[in-house]
Amino acid sequence: MFLLKLVEKGFVVFSLVFFTGAITTLMNGGAFPNADQSNPINKALSFKILLVVMLLIVVWHKKVIPVVSRENFLWVLVGIAVASIFWSDVPTVTLPKIINLIRTTAFGVYFAARFNLNEQLRLLAWALGIGALLSLVFALALPSYGVMGMGSIITTETIAHAGAWQGIYGHKNVLGRIMVLSAVVFLLVANNSRRYRWVAWAGFGLSVILILLSTSKTALIILLTIIALLPFYRALRWNYTLAVPFLITVVLVGGAVAVLLASNAEGILGVFGRDLSLTGRTDLWAIVLDKISERPWLGYGYGGFWRGWNGESADVWSVVRWEAPHSQNGFLDLWLDLGLLGLTTFALSFIALCLRAVSWLRQTKTAEGLWPLAYLTFLLLANITESSLLRQNFLWLLYIAVTLSMHNKSDNLAESNPFWQQKVKQGIRGGT
Repeated sequence: MFLLKLVEKGFVVFSLVFFTGAITTLMNGGAFPNADQSNPINKALSFKILLVVMLLIVVWHKKVIPVVSRENFLWVLVGIAVASIFWSDVPTVTLPKIINLIRTTAFGVYFAARFNLNEQLRLLAWALGIGALLSLVFALALPSYGVMGMGSIITTETIAHAGAWQGIYGHKNVLGRIMVLSAVVFLLVANNSRRYRWVAWAGFGLSVILILLSTSKTALIILLTIIALLPFYRALRWNYTLAVPFLITVVLVGGAVAVLLASNAEGILGVFGRDLSLTGRTDLWAIVLDKISERPWLGYGYGGFWRGWNGESADVWSVVRWEAPHSQNGFLDLWLDLGLLGLTTFALSFIALCLRAVSWLRQTKTAEGLWPLAYLTFLLLANITESSLLRQNFLWLLYIAVTLSMHNKSDNLAESNPFWQQKVKQGIRGGT
């Protein structure tokens, strides 16, 4: 039995590394693959992971069904994505993307039903720690893979960011984004476990170093923001008579700081090597909004817009004069793909999940109680200047897992709260 559990956890860690895109990138010579690029080994791994996950869902169906049946908005959103094949201009492009979405969603369902939040954090720490270590090794020993501009694949992108570390993820921004998650996970694990705490702190330190070496300023800002917010999130656990005045003070101070930053935006952005156009993003967003206005309600179908010079994206490229791979904003890309119907459904799901995460935080006492709210903060911030809603496999499966895990109170709250441990024990006794 112990061996089977070990093999299962090994499979989960390998799959998590795979979903970050690291393995696909390494098989593509260290370059982040384009939408048109495919690899037979990658396809074979994807298919085998799906088969194993479906088998495990069948094995653990008694835990899966109750968790899945309590969620609504999430399945409506997935249903809209699947249905979009009927209004997509290129159903042959949309179909494989839908299959990939279903595969990732299935893994997120299994991950949430099989493991509680504490176990999920530990498995994520293993997967992200492996990614961090391999990124360090590849950047130092094989810079043609791990450092942008050092490989045989030369593009305007690699030239522009020459010298920035990309690790095993194919682009400096992807490395930065994944390492932000890694730093947050290791920080929570370090505060939650006395055993091997030094390992967690080492993982946190390595993650921060890799963010700095990636030169991704957005990733650094997101990490600093989350770290700054964690004490405020902990304050939500206080008694209302203390929490309400504290949070009002935070809002007032935060508003004053926001006004100060907005009034000095040009100078502050200049420090980070940015301008008021956010490196051309605002111009791109304006053109994308024009394209959205052509199909505002249902969009262009899941994955049906950004198809290079062969699709609707050609109109955008011809105006902005650079080959943008996406909108550089997750919410705009979701609007492009699934229209206002999909964007509204996601917004409702996200708001409901935030409210649930706050309630969850108040019911827990340990560090993993902070994980749902911390992850939602990351997802929101990461999609302001990048695009990863329903697109980046790893981030989508974590959204699935976080959403469903908070429906699984019997496993998760009993793990993190002595009161719930006693309640579960009484329930077990009452049922015998």
